[in-house]
Amino acid sequence: MVPDPSSVSRRTVLATLGGGAAVLAGGTAVVGVTEPTALPDSITDAATTHYPTPPEVDALWRPPVTEAHAREAVETLAETVAESRRRWAEMDSVGDDAAPITTDAGGWLEDAREALDEADHDTALFRARYGLQFAGEALGYARAEQDAVDRATLRDRAAVLTDRARAVADDLKPYPTTDPARDLGWYVRIEGEVQSASALAARALPDDADSGQNADSGGESDASADAVDPEVAGEVTAALLRGEVDAMTAERYRDTLFDRLGSDTGPHAEALRAAAERFRANLREYPSRDDVRDRYVGEVDEYGPWEFAHSRLARWCLGSTAPVPWRTPVDTDLLALRTVALSIGVARRRAHGTAVDRLVVEPDDTAFDSGHTLAAKRRAQATYESVVGSAPEPLLVTQVGRAVEDLQVAEVGFGGGRDRPMWRERLEAYLYALVGRAKLEAFPPLRDAILDPD
Repeated sequence: MVPDPSSVSRRTVLATLGGGAAVLAGGTAVVGVTEPTALPDSITDAATTHYPTPPEVDALWRPPVTEAHAREAVETLAETVAESRRRWAEMDSVGDDAAPITTDAGGWLEDAREALDEADHDTALFRARYGLQFAGEALGYARAEQDAVDRATLRDRAAVLTDRARAVADDLKPYPTTDPARDLGWYVRIEGEVQSASALAARALPDDADSGQNADSGGESDASADAVDPEVAGEVTAALLRGEVDAMTAERYRDTLFDRLGSDTGPHAEALRAAAERFRANLREYPSRDDVRDRYVGEVDEYGPWEFAHSRLARWCLGSTAPVPWRTPVDTDLLALRTVALSIGVARRRAHGTAVDRLVVEPDDTAFDSGHTLAAKRRAQATYESVVGSAPEPLLVTQVGRAVEDLQVAEVGFGGGRDRPMWRERLEAYLYALVGRAKLEAFPPLRDAILDPD
């Protein structure tokens, strides 16, 4: 009798796999390794959820957050909550469906303070910034209801934030390094904060068509035109508060890096620029997602494992060529971030070819055995250990994030319905492991091209 997957325990999985822990750890037991489909799906389904997976990327490396850094963010949240509570207490009830769901931070202030007390500064910073989304919306809404904010004030604040972000970006040139594999990872993380701050500031800046003037008044300033809707005021205030935390984080990371660099440095800007141009040229050589879908899938009456696999691979690996998730005024200056983003784009496209070559699905297949999923996950974990290991260089950490996530989600879930048959659950987990491994294999030469493009 084949056991119900939901009733298969970790102990059952390990025992069934014949001494199990050794197999799941990449041992040499034959069953389930040399013959992936020898075991029933109910066993290998469960085994994919118990097989070792990589830790979170931030656990590998991230710039340290000091107590002062975290405390400043927590205090910003506390001040925002205090003003929001005071203003809401002064107002009558608001019957607007768009009103904020809370007038404070929804518990995030208390959580941030708890993390700060426990000296978990990274978590305290994260919680404070997250809480500012709720507290900022509540505060901005209340200010607008009380006529205590206008568009000009928000624009001015956004302009100051943009200038702060641009100043940090300018300070990083020409990317001096003493150990490029370490220092470039810092530059990427700093520029990530700069980009976020700039993008959040842009939410408060007017579009080109919106000059803040009333067109019907002949260019005269109209006080009513400068008023701001409470919901918009809440969204913009929350964005500015979070952007200001991001700018502060960028500034602190910059200062910490420069203290560590010392005086014996060499510029890396030209190497970054050369690598970025090479990666951009590489990207132009690959086919589009639609071209690949037409080649492997086309117009079909039935959508089976073959079509599903190639559709997923095309979507995951051949998507948008944009190297960053948004456009901001300082994007073109963020050379380290853009170079790494382009390298990730190249890795995705190279991974597509590798994954297609290794794919174990045939055009006439109607099912998929999760023994292949477990075998793919085992190989992917071995690749992770050889490429990333326990102490990777910061630059590599900034590249492998999505590949690591692919390995983490390569687990068979529970389907079985008409819209989500089990073969699809098993195949999707297999594809995540397949693509994650292929990406990891692609990164070392791309990292080396950034370090030494010659």
